[in-house]
Amino acid sequence: MEYLVHLAHHATMNVTVRSEGDFFRDMRKVEVPGVDNLGQLLPSRVHTPDGSWRVNNNFPKLASSAAHLFGRPKAWTEGGGELGIDGKYQIDYQLVRGLNALQIRLPLRTAIGGEPAEAPIGPPPPIPPQAPMLAWYTNRAGYLMAIGRPAAQVGLYHPTNSMWMGDEEADPSATKLGWQLLEHQVDWDYFDEQSLSSVATIEDGGFKNLSGQVYRAIVVPPRL
Repeated sequence: MEYLVHLAHHATMNVTVRSEGDFFRDMRKVEVPGVDNLGQLLPSRVHTPDGSWRVNNNFPKLASSAAHLFGRPKAWTEGGGELGIDGKYQIDYQLVRGLNALQIRLPLRTAIGGEPAEAPIGPPPPIPPQAPMLAWYTNRAGYLMAIGRPAAQVGLYHPTNSMWMGDEEADPSATKLGWQLLEHQVDWDYFDEQSLSSVATIEDGGFKNLSGQVYRAIVVPPRL
């Protein structure tokens, strides 16, 4: 039996810091670090930046980075994606960002108006034919990723302490830089101050985490 959990407000880290404290300290003893995706990662939402960088659509990397830093083979997401094309997109989006224990939600009977019914009446709706295929794909991809070793060689410094000191621009600055790195085909993990001082060791030409992964560069985000 393993303990898994997610915190709140992953996509707006300034809110997470106020309500939950320090994400990586909270996850340090968690056996399966997690995040919560309730439809935030639809294509129509991910690819419509508003220019302020206040929303971090790379929040799956919070859980996967915590798992990598602390030597955990699995990273979890609650609600790995709905069925259908958009659901497959969300599954892939999270897999490539390091999550490998994904939940898939099957459709529930709904009340009049489209709202979920508290007490479904009668037989449940039929399971869509693509559900078994997506379940197999998700399980297989997650298993293959969990038995491998993470390979990102860049750590993106997560400015939690700056946010604690009231620097509201630290989070969007890190969010913008994270997207810029990915757009240039540079994969990365978040790397926090506690890991820098007490978890990582200097080996093999960089900072080695508890998963055996070596960061050869730590990028500190600038202010906007």
